[in-house]
This record gives sequence, structure tokens and C-alpha cells, in this order.
Amino acid sequence: MTSVTRIGERAKKFLLVGLGLAVVLQALVWAPAPAHAAVKPLPDPNTPLYFDDFDNKGEFKQDWQNWYNQSGGTGTFSKATVDTFKVGKFAQTPASSSSQAKFEPWHQTVDLSGYRYLNFRMKNPGYPNARIRIVISDGYKNYDMTGGFASVPTTWTDTQIDLDALSPKINKKRIRFEIWLRQTATGYGEILMDHISGTTDNTGSSPTLSAAPLTSNSGSINNQNTTYTFKTTYTDADNNKPIAMQVVFGDKAYNMRDADYTDTNYADGKDYIYLSKLPVGTTSYYFRAADGSSPAASTTPQNSPTVTQSTNIIDVLVSQVGYGANDYKNAIVTSTTFLADTTYQIIDGSNTSLHTGAMTYKGMVWGKYLYVIDISGIKTIGDNYTVKTNGVSSFPFPITDNVWDDYKDEMTAFYRVQRASVATSDAYPPGYSTIPPSDKVFHPAGHLDDAISLDGTTSYDLTGGHYDAGDYGKYGANQWVGASIVLAYLRNIDSPSVKFDNDNNDIPDLIDEAMFASDYLVKFSDLFDGAMYNISHHGAFVHPNKETDGIRGNSDDRKLRTDVLSVEGSAKGAATLAATARAIRTAIAEGDVATSLIPDLTVSANEYEAAAVTMYDFMAANLTTTPQHGDPNKSKIFADVEMYLLTNDVAYKNAATAAANALTFDDLSSTAYWSMRPIALAEFYPVADTATQAHIKSLLDQQFHYVLSLMDDTPYGTMNQFSNFGVNEPLMSYIGDMMRYYELFGDPDTLRIIQRAMYWVYGQNPWNISWVSGIGSDYVDFLHTRFDEEAGSAAGQGVVIPGAMVSGANIKDTKDYYSVTPWYQDRYQGADNMNQWRYNEYSINIQAGMLYTVMGLSTINNAPTSASNLPELQVLSPIIGDYVRGDVTVFTSTNAGTPEVRTGGTYVPMTLDGAAYEYTFDTSALNPLSNHIMRIRGNDTSGNYSFSHMHYTVARPLPDPSHPLLFDNFDGKGVWGSIGHHWVNWWNQNGGNNEGTFSKVLDTPGNYVGKFTQNPSQVSSEARFQHWHESFNLDGYRYVNMKVKNPSHSNLRMKVTMSDGTNGYTLGGGWVSIPTTWTDLQFDTSAAPANMNRKKAVLTIWLKQTVKGYGEMFMDDFQLTNTASGTAPTLTAGSVNAATGNSQTNFTFNVTYTDVDNEAPYAVEAVIDGVVRQMVEVNPSDTNYADGKAYRLVTRLSKGNHSYYFTTTDKTSDAVSTTVATGPSVS
Repeated sequence: MTSVTRIGERAKKFLLVGLGLAVVLQALVWAPAPAHAAVKPLPDPNTPLYFDDFDNKGEFKQDWQNWYNQSGGTGTFSKATVDTFKVGKFAQTPASSSSQAKFEPWHQTVDLSGYRYLNFRMKNPGYPNARIRIVISDGYKNYDMTGGFASVPTTWTDTQIDLDALSPKINKKRIRFEIWLRQTATGYGEILMDHISGTTDNTGSSPTLSAAPLTSNSGSINNQNTTYTFKTTYTDADNNKPIAMQVVFGDKAYNMRDADYTDTNYADGKDYIYLSKLPVGTTSYYFRAADGSSPAASTTPQNSPTVTQSTNIIDVLVSQVGYGANDYKNAIVTSTTFLADTTYQIIDGSNTSLHTGAMTYKGMVWGKYLYVIDISGIKTIGDNYTVKTNGVSSFPFPITDNVWDDYKDEMTAFYRVQRASVATSDAYPPGYSTIPPSDKVFHPAGHLDDAISLDGTTSYDLTGGHYDAGDYGKYGANQWVGASIVLAYLRNIDSPSVKFDNDNNDIPDLIDEAMFASDYLVKFSDLFDGAMYNISHHGAFVHPNKETDGIRGNSDDRKLRTDVLSVEGSAKGAATLAATARAIRTAIAEGDVATSLIPDLTVSANEYEAAAVTMYDFMAANLTTTPQHGDPNKSKIFADVEMYLLTNDVAYKNAATAAANALTFDDLSSTAYWSMRPIALAEFYPVADTATQAHIKSLLDQQFHYVLSLMDDTPYGTMNQFSNFGVNEPLMSYIGDMMRYYELFGDPDTLRIIQRAMYWVYGQNPWNISWVSGIGSDYVDFLHTRFDEEAGSAAGQGVVIPGAMVSGANIKDTKDYYSVTPWYQDRYQGADNMNQWRYNEYSINIQAGMLYTVMGLSTINNAPTSASNLPELQVLSPIIGDYVRGDVTVFTSTNAGTPEVRTGGTYVPMTLDGAAYEYTFDTSALNPLSNHIMRIRGNDTSGNYSFSHMHYTVARPLPDPSHPLLFDNFDGKGVWGSIGHHWVNWWNQNGGNNEGTFSKVLDTPGNYVGKFTQNPSQVSSEARFQHWHESFNLDGYRYVNMKVKNPSHSNLRMKVTMSDGTNGYTLGGGWVSIPTTWTDLQFDTSAAPANMNRKKAVLTIWLKQTVKGYGEMFMDDFQLTNTASGTAPTLTAGSVNAATGNSQTNFTFNVTYTDVDNEAPYAVEAVIDGVVRQMVEVNPSDTNYADGKAYRLVTRLSKGNHSYYFTTTDKTSDAVSTTVATGPSVS
């Protein structure tokens, strides 16, 4: 049984939350488990799963459908009472003896995981010619359960199929059924079926569960933000691992995770935990488990404390992996209200308070009050430290000699899981890393048929390499990753830390991984003389062995994209091959490999060097060849440097010298697939000539200052660089560069920002989540990966891929233009609808910076760090999340020289006006709701630049008659059209699948339109089309407009509906015919339910035909509009209550809205320096707009001299605005 005293140092990272503090209840619960409502029972011998008993008691309760009749004839299904019980009657009237009738339970699947056998009970009621064929499928392979068409006895007979005996192994989680009937002679026949069920054997002893009391991070405080820890001990006398270990509450079962992954002894008890927040009220919960071979067990239900709704939400944020004893250490506290009590405690694992102090207030950051705590003074090694304030505690964390040394194995484990064409069990030996991959990640070798030529005539052996990310693509742009991995070994050659060999093959694992990457590159060198091409993925969320059949030369083989070169891939490949060859030779010289392996390794190194030369030469000869992916000039210098370091050939050094000296800071970004320049400069610096070294040092210094100052924009350890791709991608790419900078120059400021960035990624962020899979108290669950075949299911609970870092926070919710900024949510892939998954994507590129940094940090102990002495250039306004319109003024602090704004590729000086620098720019030409970043830089007295980023979102125009809202023009514009996705035929009422289609077609030169079609199976069929499942803010508009045309299908009718998920409304009263020429249709939505939430509107297009037969319709310019009527409102008496103040002054803006038609305003806005702010009614009960109604805004303003105006619309007249007024002046 797990206990704190028995767990070794290496496993302490899995004590995710105070295990030593829990007191175990003395009630053991034995099987059989009691039944609980609403949650599907766990699979066990006493609980068979009935898919269909044909009496409405199984999972499937509808009628089976006769989808298809091969070679004619008809099939029917009905339910009948036979022999006193309800059965399913499958019948066929064939046209000939070759006719076959196919039946399916619609397209429903069943989860039979945990069950070994599939059972059918059947009877032939007297039709000797009737034969049945039963086929099951997991979406990848069909399995014939009856060995073709088989006869059925005339008495009730049970047929049992051993699912575990099927080969290849079937995915039991989504089994689909087909039942076929055939008659050996012409004439009617039928087969009766009583039930379809899953069962399993009963062997061994049932497990027992021992529940621990519920604990939380906030003591007696129980609100919607409290994190509770559910814990139970699972004991199985047969030492069987549980197939499910769950806590159940809220009518849902949640998979618990191992408290200690290294504990595999279930006979003496193993602890499982689950962390969750709870809904308001009291929650009943219980634990349950099954081992798959004996009756399941569960505990008696218990109640949680009563959870209340609170406006005061406090989070204490720490690095969930912990801290090194001598590292810089901090905690961050956020609160939705200003805290009167700013004291804190540091508590150790024995619940002793070690230190108290006062937090430092840092102001409002991203909508919350933020406080920081420096805990660097706590250096005693131990587990389960917490930081506590206002009754709320952080997640527990350890302090160790070197916290990062414990996570090297997870870093290389990630790349092993991403290996292509290899079974997971071969790439990842048992126990390779302390945190293992989820069982459901494991798969057989896939894509053994990579790849085939574009014309399908030539098959190439291009197996191997690494899968890019959550997809299975293999791209030239990624081929630098092997070099980055092995450079972590070469750059730290004097440290034993980077020489670990967890697979025990007598080769350091970092070299292992680079060799695997290099073997793939050698194939391109041999087959294509060094040319590199992409192999794109083309599959669904299934394991790679299911995407193709692994047999070379057939139609499912993935295509080698020889139509576009990847010259950058050849450059990166040359660098990886050269670095790997150098690492092998270095390892031999250092004695880091077994003597017996030296001959083979020497052959490999020579082979890699020869291939590197081939790839380099191809790259050099094809730098300007078109078409090609990327810019090879951003990668060539990396190949130059690595080839020189391998061969000592001065020609390569000269090329690298010329390339380095030609670079300016504007040519640098971070090291990732887009550019190899920073890593190349860091590699070249030690061997460059003195003049080139000085130039490289200057470039890398500027990059360091760029990262350092952008990380000073907020107290969090992240760069202020948010976009529609998660911030961790650029952050960790830069941090990998910073690790190399620190290794070269030892700057303590650099080590401080590296540590802060790692803390951000591992939990010290506003979402209190570790973005690294499997690591931390609360880590990301829903990785965007096809290794998770349940990614699209709401019932799925994610996977663990050790060490996989996801991209993290986006500028906005991918589903909501109006979300908070920045935004993040750990949600399953299917919830994204539009596949906008980038916040939870990982990739071998993103991971490279993380691996390099972990390896580097693992070699560092007792190194000093320091805070930056660069001036913190502050953007005062606009701030991230602000919506702007028209002319916008950006204000900055005055402590960084004369700041400059980057615009049009150059820097323009700002103007000092009052207490701030300012710069005004025009946003009127930018797309509404688009997000943008403006780069600003200042400088210190030594001329070092300090950078900052200003984020802003362009506000939508007010909904007036002159500003329609384009929804989709079917040519890439509009709130839906700009997303780039299609309308989807989700469903066909009274019809089958695939009756409707959508495509974009060219109507006239340069103008695409939407083509909606229907081919109904019957007259009553209706095809439904939607913009995926997305909802949009259509508030403020009365009419839905579209251009439509019916090319020649007189029987076609269309209907448009609008809903918010609860309320629905049919526009135009119902079905309408479509003219044969382009016609503008307008539908009035004013009669829609008043409580319909138009900010979450879903628009649906329906097609039907008045007679059975094909029909199609074209559509263009789908938009929302208002029409002009009445008199425009006026805005008068606009003012601000004070002409001067400071940044803590509450300024009150007032204006009076008057509308002689007594129409309410859609909104009354105060636009201050271009930032749009919503005003509120002074008197909500005043509904007389004709005599004037007062609106008010109370707000604080940044330093600077401001200007403002007011604007509004009543929706039936164009927006009106006051003239721009100056003031107030804030100091």
C-alpha cells in the first residue's frame, strides 16, 4: 500500500496532494456493488450489458433500419411477441437467391469495453432457406461473426463470440452492428432475435474500496472555486489492476488517477485521487471500481460540504512540480475582490507554519487583483509545502535539490510516443518514465506503407520519423527537432544528467531519439538525393495502424507530396544528421556507450555524415527553386554551423560567418519550425572569429532583452504575446533560446526568466493548471491527439502522454469572439465543433524548447538569479481585452526613454503629452472582431531596448441600417465565412444519411456561392444544414437576408430557422419556393420569442422536395440587416465630472439620450481614446426616451491627456455621435 515513507525520491512527484494527511475510513465495501441511478453500471460478471433486448430495455430502443438491399428485394424489421416475450423480427423478401438485406440499429455504436463476450439469442421460426450473417465493426475493421451466411436452428439458440480472440484486436469502445439476411431460394424468410448482450467471466475475488474523507484547498471555505480531493484505496487480492476506478457525482462517473504511478501492487492497496470543483449546494458522491473478472465494488454514498456561490474568488498559484532548493521561488495570488488581509503563510508537509509575511500588490491583471509572494527563502528539502492566504491554500509542492532532474524521462518519453511506424510498446518499454502513457494511447505499428508517389505508381519506404503533433503528418519543417534533442546532450557533455539510459540499451536516450530521427532522413538522402518532402495526415481520430492497412502499393497509402519541395527540410535534415553524427562520436570518446556497440555506432555516424552532405548539397543547389515550403534561408545557417562543427571544413564556417554577419535583430524570432537562426547563432558563437562573436553577442543580447522585457509586462512568467495559437508555443521556443543564452553567458537575469516561464507552464497561471500532460496536481486532460480515439466523445476523459506540453492560453475563446482575454479552457475536442483546437495542441516543435530547457536546468544547482534592471516599459491603455473603434490612442509610461511604435515595418516615435507618451492610429479599415498586437519599444541610458506589446480587439459597428452584419458570403468573408469552414448536413429528418450536401462553387468569375443539395429517400425527408454547431452574436439586427437561386429544380423548397438552443423560430412562416433567378429574400425576426438569446443564435437551413427526387439551391451574401425608419436619436449634455485627476480617480461620464419615436437605444457608448465602453442607465425604471434619458459611465483612466465622445443607435437610424471632447488630464 502506498505511503509517504515508502515512496522513493523519484516517485515523490506523484504525491499530487497531501496523501499523508488523509485518514482512511474503516468501512470496506465488498461486491456485489449496489446499483445507483443515472450512471451506467461498470462491466462485471453480474451486470451484462444489453444492447438490444427488443423490449425497450437495452441501450438501443428503436427499430432497426433496412438500409440497403443488394441485388434487389426488400427487408423489414418489426418487434413481435413470440414464446411469451418480445423479440426482433428480421424479414426479407428477395428478388432472387443473390438478394441480401442489410439491417442496422441506425448508426448507433455500443461500448463493450470490460466485456469479453458478445452474445446473440436467435431462432428460425420455420423458414429453411433463411440465412443470417452478423458483422461487427469498430470503424476500422469488419469482423464476420458467423463466417458468412449461416443457418439458425428452429429452437432458441445462444451464440457467444469471444471478442478477445479477434485479430486484429477490436476497439470495444465503439462496436457497430450489421445484420444481413439471404434466402437460398426465392421466397420470404425471417429470423427472430431475442437479445444482443455483452458478458464476461467470473473469476477471482472482487476488489475492495476504502474511502478517505473529502479534503479541499480552502479548509472551511466551500465555494464554487474550492478544489476538492477525492481519494480512495483500491485493494485486489488477485493483484488485478482495475479496468475502471471512478468517483461518481452529479450523475457522471469520473476516472480517478494513480496517486503513485510506480505502485503496481494492488494486493496491499493502491491509492487513487480525483480533483474537482463542485456545483453550488450539497453533492452526493461515491467510489466504484471493477477489475473485469469479478463483481464490481462501490462505497456508500457520502455528502460533500455545502458549496455556496461567492463573489470573492481567490486562487493561490504555484509551480505544481515544485522548486529547486536554491532556485528563485514565488507564488501568485489572484482575487476577484480587493483583499484587506494581505498576510500569507508557508506551511510544510507536517502542517507546520514555517513563515508568515505580507503579499505585494501588483494591481489589476487580466480582470483580477494580483499579489506576489517571494518564497525563495524556503530552502529545506521536503514534500507537500503549501502557501496559504485568506483561508485558501495552493496545490502542494515539493522543494528538492533539482526539481527538473526528475522530469527528463517524461521529456524523452513524449518523443518515443510520437515515433511513427513503431508499436508504442516497442518505443516505450514498461517503466521507461515515472509517468506512463494512458493505456488507450498504446497502438500497433502504423503507416507501415508510407509512402506512395502522387500518381500512385511508385511505393517508397519512408517509414519512421516522428509524427508532427495531434495529427500524423511528417513534415520537412520539423526535421530540426532531432538536432535540438541531441544538442541538449552535446551542450551539457560534462554533466551526467544528460546521459540517462532508461531503455537500458547502453546508448544515452537523447542520442537514441536523434538516431531515430536521423534514420528517417537517411531514407530521403538515399531515395531523393537529399530532397525533402512532406507526408500529410488524412485520417480521423483513430490510431495510426487504422488509418492505412500497412500494405504497400494500394489506394490507402499516404501520398508523398513531391509537388512542393521542402528545401528548409533538407537544411534542417542536414543539421540533424550532422549533430547526431557528432554526438555519436562524442559519446564514444566520452565512454558514454557500451564498447560492444562502437563498431555499429561508428557505421551509423558515418552514414549520417554522408547523408548530411547529400542533404546540404541539395539545399545549397535549390535555395530558390519553386514551389517550396517555407524560407530555406532561415534554416541554411543551422546546416552551415552543424556541418562545420562535424567536419571542421572551413567552407562551412565561411558560409556560417557570412550568414551570421548579415543578420539584424529584425531577422530573429525564436527557434522553432519558422526559423533556425537563434539556435544556429548560439551553436556558432564558441567557434566564430572575434568580430563575428561580437556581432552574434549583440544579436543574442537583443533577443534576450526582447524576451525579458515582454515577460515584465505582467507578473506572470509568460511573454505578453497572445494570438489565436496558444502562448506557450512562442514562449517555450524563446525559453529554449534563453537556455542556450544562459549556457553561453551565465547571465543570472536569464536564469530568472527561464524559471518564471517554467512555473507559468507548470501551473502558475490564472487557470491554475499544468499545461504538461501527467505532471502536476491538476494537469491538462484533453490533448488534441489522434492517439485518443475518444477525443470527440463527451464521455471521453482525455489521455496522458508523458511530458506533452500544450499550447495553452489564446487571445480569445475559439468559439466566442466576445470571450475574456486571454482565454483558456481544458475541454474535449468534440466541444470545439469547428476543430479550433490550438490551445490544447502539442507538437514536436513546441516540445523541443521544453525538452532542451528541462535538460539544461537539470544540470544547474545553486546558480544565482536576479531580476532585470531594464526599464519596464508599460502600456497604460488600451489594455488586453479592450475593444476599440476608429482613431485609437495608445499611452505608455515615461520611464523608458522616448518609446517608439512599430508600424509598417518601421519604428515611429511617440509623443510626450502630459504624464504619458502617446500615439494615435486608425483602426477603421480593420475587420470587426479581429485581434491585433502593436509592438512598442523604449530604451535605457545604455541604449538597450525594452519592449512591450499592446493587444486590442476591433469593435463591431453599432447595428444600424448602414452597417449590415455579413454572416457568410461563401467566399471567405463574414462572421462565419471568415472561419473557413463549410455548412454541414448534420441530419435528415425522415431520411437516411448523406441525403444533403454542401459545397462552394463558382457562379461568375471571382464570385463563389454556396450550393445546397438534397437527394431524399422519401417525400417527407428534410435535409438540415448548419454552420457546424457554432452560435453567433446576431443581437441588434431585425432581418435575415440572403440571395438565392434555384437553377432548375421546381420541386425544391427551403426553410430557415433561428434558435438559441432553447427557443426556436421559423423565419418567413415555413417552406418557401426559390426563384430560378438570383433573388433577394428578407425574413423578419421581430416575431421571434422575446426571450430568445440572440447573442447565441444558431441559423439552420432546411431543404425538402415536393416529390421524391434530387434538388439543389444556390445562396450568396447571407447577412443580418436593419432598415431605416423614423427619426434619429440625439445625444446631449455629454460631460465628464472632472478635468484632472490621477490613476486612482473615478471619473464619471454623463450623456442624455433622446428619441422622439420613443425607441430604446441598442447601446449608449462612451468612446475614450478609441476604447469603447458601455454606459448604463441612471434610472432603469425610466422608459420614456422621448423626453430624454440619462446614461452614465464611472471608470478610472490611465495617465495621459484623454479625449472622448459618445455614440448610439436606435437600430432604425444610423449611429449618431457627439463631437470629440478633450479631457480629462490624468497624472
